Amino acid sequence: MSDPVELDSPALSTYVVLAGVVELSVRGETPAHAVEIRRACNRAMEAVDVDVLGTVTEAEVSRTLNELDAADLVDGRRDDTSATGKGRPAYRLTADAEAVRTQLAEDERVAPLADRIGSLDE
Repeated sequence: MSDPVELDSPALSTYVVLAGVVELSVRGETPAHAVEIRRACNRAMEAVDVDVLGTVTEAEVSRTLNELDAADLVDGRRDDTSATGKGRPAYRLTADAEAVRTQLAEDERVAPLADRIGSLDE
């Protein structure tokens, strides 16, 4: 059994962004840039009809990814592939996906996102 994941933030956007990273990870689509994670979050919320938050902005996603990186739940590495030499960070999940999904399932606001992630394993 995996170690439990502690989410220190009460912000709903934190849970939604983390769910997006977990979903992309389960699909094998990480590391991913913030814009890709934002798309995944918004697609997932539309698919499960979670209207508590609406949509997440790119600024919310970037800020939240920095917080999740500081909490060691994701790892953001810069790829230096841009013409100016300023690569954008690409994020990958460092926490156990199932432990995160279990934690998300405990919050009724994002439980449908956790269920969606669980269905990807089937």
